[in-house]
Amino acid sequence: MRKTLFSLVVAASALTAATANAQGAPAPAPGRAALTRADAIAQATARFVQMDANHDGLVSATEMQDYRTAMHDRRIARGGGDRDREAGGMGRGGMGGGKDGGMARPSITQATFEARAAERFDRTDTNHDGVIDATERANRAEMRHLDRQDRREGKSSAPAPGQ
Repeated sequence: MRKTLFSLVVAASALTAATANAQGAPAPAPGRAALTRADAIAQATARFVQMDANHDGLVSATEMQDYRTAMHDRRIARGGGDRDREAGGMGRGGMGGGKDGGMARPSITQATFEARAAERFDRTDTNHDGVIDATERANRAEMRHLDRQDRREGKSSAPAPGQ
């Protein structure tokens, strides 16, 4: 009887191990899945469509500010806290943070918006495999800091005209 029971336990554990190996690695947590270049551009396109309130194919400084205000209000409504760092500012480059109040920025086309998203993806994808993984995602915060420094120094991440 003991040999039979022991054999059943060994067989069950072998079956469980084989099933676990066949399933592969567990899926990433929601919101942390690997991001492909196509997904990043699709997300940028969707964001552009949301920002382009008058559907003229351009996002003006006013439309961008309205979008940021709406996102800020949604975050507050969900209990996400207020990310503003300065009184009266919108945080993260909003209207209250710049020398010109953010209003001197020209309108941006969808093609330019998508090109910037693709460029950010390419900078984040440090191993150039076409996918942003957990390691690259962890390094992205430092890259954002460097991007903000570049913008402050007048360096643009926009593609050259005609590209």
